[in-house]
Amino acid sequence: MYVNVELDDKPRRLRYQYNDIADVEEKAGLGIAAIFNEDRIGFHSIRLLIWGGLKWADHGLTIHRAGDLLQEYLSRGGDLADLMEKVRQALEQSGIMKFGAAEDKEEGNPEAGA
Repeated sequence: MYVNVELDDKPRRLRYQYNDIADVEEKAGLGIAAIFNEDRIGFHSIRLLIWGGLKWADHGLTIHRAGDLLQEYLSRGGDLADLMEKVRQALEQSGIMKFGAAEDKEEGNPEAGA
C-alpha cells in the first residue's frame, strides 16, 4: 500500500517497509518514534522520511535528491504539514507505526506498532 504525493513534475508513491524504516533510523541515529518528537523533527528528518518512503520505487534516489524534490515541492507552494500527513498515512498503512488521535499528532506523540 502506498500514498500518492506530487513532489515534482510526476506523481510519486510513498511506501514504507521494515527495511526502509530501519534505513531511516540508521541515517538519523534515532528510532522512528523519536524522529517524530516535536523537539527533533526538522528538515533533516523530513528529508530522510521522504527518501525512505520513495526509494522503493526509485532505487537510485539519494538523500540529497530527496532534498531537491522537497525544494521543488516547496517552490511550487507545497505545504510541509500536508506532506507530513501523507508520510503519517503511509507509515500507518505499512503497519509499522500507529499514530494516536488528532490531538496526539499535534503534540508529536506517535506510538510504534508492529
